[in-house]
Amino acid sequence: MKPVHHLLLMPPNWIGDVIMAQPAMFAVASHYRALNPALQITVCGRPWLKDLLPWLNLAGARYAEQLPKADTAFLFPNSLRSAWQCRKAGIRSIIGYSGQWRSLLLSRALPQRISQKHQHHRDFFLDIATQSGMAIEQRYVHLSTPADAVEEGINMIRAHGLNPEKSFMLAPGAQFGAAKCYPEAGFAEACRHLASHGFQPVVLGMKEDHATGERILAGLDVATWNAAGATTLSQAIALIGASRFMLCNDSGLMHIAAGLDIPTVAPFGATDPERTAPSGKHVKIIYQPAPCSPCLQRECTVTGHPCMSNITPRMLSDACLALLKP
Repeated sequence: MKPVHHLLLMPPNWIGDVIMAQPAMFAVASHYRALNPALQITVCGRPWLKDLLPWLNLAGARYAEQLPKADTAFLFPNSLRSAWQCRKAGIRSIIGYSGQWRSLLLSRALPQRISQKHQHHRDFFLDIATQSGMAIEQRYVHLSTPADAVEEGINMIRAHGLNPEKSFMLAPGAQFGAAKCYPEAGFAEACRHLASHGFQPVVLGMKEDHATGERILAGLDVATWNAAGATTLSQAIALIGASRFMLCNDSGLMHIAAGLDIPTVAPFGATDPERTAPSGKHVKIIYQPAPCSPCLQRECTVTGHPCMSNITPRMLSDACLALLKP
């Protein structure tokens, strides 16, 4: 394979998918850097990628909002638009999966051998590198921590009156939809049990999660901080890196925490852990499926949201405490 001097990586469009694609992007970047140590790597996509990129373990990669005229592009989204953008930018070699009528725009259209409906999304992305003849030395997510990032997280926690040795992150939202979300009353009860052990919750999420966070934290007799909507993505990741553990729904922040080897507990119901469970050494997925699980729907249409109501708050809090044991 001819060495290139400018490699473009186009990650998927959701934070969780970007994290699940990290091993594949790492394999591609490592392969081309071995061919040309002077390789330039550009990652192009949604604006929040600029915050996420320093954690993706892609040494030397730079973010660009606009597509550069690179030599080779690897496309992890399956959209026609991504292939058309690369062709318009004059990129000579464009590699990605066939589909969405874009095969003629690709220099190499790869068959989709891994089913996203039945196999893990991480393997789906990795097969792009495998079919391109690249060695896969890292099959699981391994994020890197920028210098001073954890110290930044510790300082933010202290600035809000919490003890970093006792703080944990709670992410009660999920962008895909409410069907993935554990009931806020259940999270509140789990937090009360964790607070009885001295642990102090920090709520992370979007501004629309702030009200949920307020209700979850109400009445706790430990220091708390509702940071939902009050941080950048970079700051939220720094807080995760500085925390004792993460309790969250199936979400992008879940994948980030697990990829940083932060103990992570997540209830699953509407989504399938066989397809989207995070990779990490300290992960506990709580899955008590209902007959309708996994429905993969944005909103639950079954009375009582049984896939989540089957999971008790004590299951979550006990799993968090168990992960902290030596």
